[in-house]
Amino acid sequence: MTDLALAVENIFSEDGPVSRLTGFEYRPQQHAMAIAISNALEHREHLIVEAPTGVGKTLAYLIPAVLYAVRENRKAIVSTHTKNLQQQLQQNDIPIVQSLIGKDFKAIVLKGRRNYLCTTRLQNALATRNGLFSADQQEELRRIHEWSLHTPDGDIEDLKFTPQPGVWDIICSEKDVCSTSLCGTSCFFQRTKASVRSAHLVIMNHALFFTLSALQGTEERFIFDNDFVVFDEAHTLESVAGLGVGKKLSHHQVLTAIHRLYNKRTKKGLLAKEKSLRTLCANTEKTAREFFETLHLATRSLGAHQSDGATDSPTREVRIRRPHFVANILSGPLTDLHSRILEIMRDMSDEMEKVELTAALRSIWEAQVLIDEFLTQQESRFTYWVEHAGAKGDNVTLCASPSSIAESVGPQLFRSDTSMIMTSATLTVDGTLEYFKHRIGASGVKDLILESPFDFRRQMKLCLVRDIPEPERAGFTSSLPHWIMKSIKQTEGRALVLFTSRTLMLSVAALLSDELAHQGLTLLVQGNAQRHALLQRFKHDVHSVLFGLDSFWMGIDVPGESLEHVIITRLPFAVPNHPLIESRMEAIAQRGGNSFLEYTLPEAVLKLRQGVGRLIRSRTDKGMVTILDSRILKRPYGKIFLSSLPACAVEIISETGETEFVSLEEW
Repeated sequence: MTDLALAVENIFSEDGPVSRLTGFEYRPQQHAMAIAISNALEHREHLIVEAPTGVGKTLAYLIPAVLYAVRENRKAIVSTHTKNLQQQLQQNDIPIVQSLIGKDFKAIVLKGRRNYLCTTRLQNALATRNGLFSADQQEELRRIHEWSLHTPDGDIEDLKFTPQPGVWDIICSEKDVCSTSLCGTSCFFQRTKASVRSAHLVIMNHALFFTLSALQGTEERFIFDNDFVVFDEAHTLESVAGLGVGKKLSHHQVLTAIHRLYNKRTKKGLLAKEKSLRTLCANTEKTAREFFETLHLATRSLGAHQSDGATDSPTREVRIRRPHFVANILSGPLTDLHSRILEIMRDMSDEMEKVELTAALRSIWEAQVLIDEFLTQQESRFTYWVEHAGAKGDNVTLCASPSSIAESVGPQLFRSDTSMIMTSATLTVDGTLEYFKHRIGASGVKDLILESPFDFRRQMKLCLVRDIPEPERAGFTSSLPHWIMKSIKQTEGRALVLFTSRTLMLSVAALLSDELAHQGLTLLVQGNAQRHALLQRFKHDVHSVLFGLDSFWMGIDVPGESLEHVIITRLPFAVPNHPLIESRMEAIAQRGGNSFLEYTLPEAVLKLRQGVGRLIRSRTDKGMVTILDSRILKRPYGKIFLSSLPACAVEIISETGETEFVSLEEW
């Protein structure tokens, strides 16, 4: 056993410090996970761990990671998917680790740089406000300045009001205008940057991790070759990494870049005094609007699908399969604008004005490059699509992303001479990690699958309905409200009802609202209030029912009597209506594989496991899961779903009320 493993063994042993903490107990799964991570770190190996809810995985990776980082003077990066977990790590877990290991270490939470105020840019904005800002924007600048005198880190999240985008855009940290040489140590972002470089532990989200990974080899880098990474909530990695290393350019971004120079509506901008520049900006803006409106109309003519309500967002995506889909009428005006700015900068004496114009110049250049890359489709391994929301071209966004994360990101993640630790409560399909490893390019990486500490035979019952019509057949939609209401009555509310379609959710809510009220039950529906507010009401009202979509299938924690029933309306097969999903399925088909068995089914199994996992969050929780999709009993693939769920008692219900009791182990 390595030195690190021995130290960790002492901390997690049956009579060790963790077991003696108030409210804690010895958990063999946590012990095993901590030792496995210690060995992986010592040998600079990669490791993937499925650690079910209740194992205590955060301490299991934090303690060996911190001990190793302090001893070896290497930085531990912990990347999460949700803000809630970041807050838990910062506020709860890190103080516990500090008390247990007896060593001082420095930990910091890092956000994207645009979250931080740049004091240098703020001072410049205050000095030149009459030329750039309206009266109400000047008032916002004054309030932000007052806040800057007291805030510890300049994080916009701590600001008591939401500033206008045009204000924050000109004072937040931004590449080229916020740097060590320009700002020194007075700038909040530069302070944060310095703290990150000297920290033992840095906490960030997945999206930021992949953004920073792209900066390797530049002076903006935060992540160094000697650092090691722990990905918590790793089940979201493929989707986040694909978008994180991809590229996006919206109509709004282009207009913002132009308006930074001159906005013909407000008559303000960095170069508002240059008459020739004003005309050039106005013409470029006009062409930009025409270009994005053309994109909007062209995608609509392709048969851009209407939202089917399956997601939380009304955004629609249309895949672009051929280059030069529309004419690049915007490249010329952007090039002319870029050249004119360079001319003006050559004759400019004010250094700070030059700095701000440098950033504006970069925005114009990036827009030009991204439009060209999108229309020429130079990257053969990328998928290209257009996103548009609403009825007008104002909301059009060009998108490009690697089709395969295993090919594009995998080699960067699982490089030699360092460790990549990945963990989540739900990574296995049918008892193995092979699907997850294949999707992220982790072939040959060691893995560990831990048993749940919960007694599901005692704590959970699974109810399956045999006689309800299958979702794609006539009668499912009309019979669903009956079965949902019947299920809700069994627990007198206390139910989370998970849908895959917004349209169906709203329809069922309208049909059942009166009956639920008559039963004395409060109906909470996603979309009627903020997600956090809905969850708080659900937690505090034990006689409530919560209808939720995609974001409620994972990442929510409602222990105790408020949630005793999870009702799943249908198996969560993803509709292949996103270009990335479509291209991944096409790649499987092109090599002769079965896209349903190799992609659609495993993804649905993982999501079902996430949904079911909302129920049992502690050793004292009890409840039931009802699945109102008869395909789980009637189709051959139903066995894969069932074998991936916790072993518990199963009740099969018929329309006549007859029940059949079996055990999941019988499958």
